[in-house]
Amino acid sequence: MKTLFSHAIAAFVILTVTSASSEAQAEVPVTPESQLVELPRGIDPGEPREVSVLLDEDHLKLVTITLRGGAELAAHSAPAATTIQVLQGRGVVHVGGQARDVSEGTIITLPAGLEHDVVPAPESDMLLLVHYLRCAPTSASQDD
Repeated sequence: MKTLFSHAIAAFVILTVTSASSEAQAEVPVTPESQLVELPRGIDPGEPREVSVLLDEDHLKLVTITLRGGAELAAHSAPAATTIQVLQGRGVVHVGGQARDVSEGTIITLPAGLEHDVVPAPESDMLLLVHYLRCAPTSASQDD
């Protein structure tokens, strides 16, 4: 059985570097705190459709969606730019009037508000990792 991401661990670190005067050392605070997120190792038995929130921050939301036994993800849109990564299984994502074949290792990028759905291939369960990319507010504008 293929388990492309059976031992994968996703780490998401955001570093903000603050400027300092020539005499002072630059500070490198980590904001927000770094977080290590462990991905599911495969599809376990369960409900036909399960959604699990792995991380929910101001700037990013990570969710796994498991589709079993022919369950589909009905047409919808998200208010934020989104990526859908197939961790396991295969199927079709309908987006922008096109049917896109997807399988393990495929990522689809979607702008905010674009309607899409996910239909697993017959006899295929799917495990998806969804990234909702929220805009983080900026504290000050930067001059070039």
